Amino acid sequence: MVTREEEKKKILEGIITSEEDLLLRLKRLVNASKPFLKVERNTGRAMISTEFEFTNAERITLLLLGKFFAMQYGIRKGYELTLDEIGSELAVKRTTLPAPLERLIDDGVVDKPKRNVYRISLYKVEYALRRLQERYLVGDRK
Repeated sequence: MVTREEEKKKILEGIITSEEDLLLRLKRLVNASKPFLKVERNTGRAMISTEFEFTNAERITLLLLGKFFAMQYGIRKGYELTLDEIGSELAVKRTTLPAPLERLIDDGVVDKPKRNVYRISLYKVEYALRRLQERYLVGDRK
């Protein structure tokens, strides 16, 4: 006879993951990002490739992903950025950022954990990278 605890564990098994699975996912993210992004070892600065003509939304995605990688490597304490920090790092006017950020939030690619603070959504980042690969690596190159 199956106990309630065993039944609960069987149900939860589909969502429980291992450290090995998390490391494999991180490896996939890094490999998918390599054509588009590098992270400076000492500062954690995200260096977005100039080989491609990225939209502001794509540049925001790559910047926030770079900050996530910098945090994972131990260069940064967190991976959240304010609107001003995003504008400064991308060298664009702050006023040009709300529209692409809202689209990214609506698409689930970016989270807004509190007012004026943004971070990459770890659940949708693979989807965003796949779109970049399709647009810039598989399809017509610009």
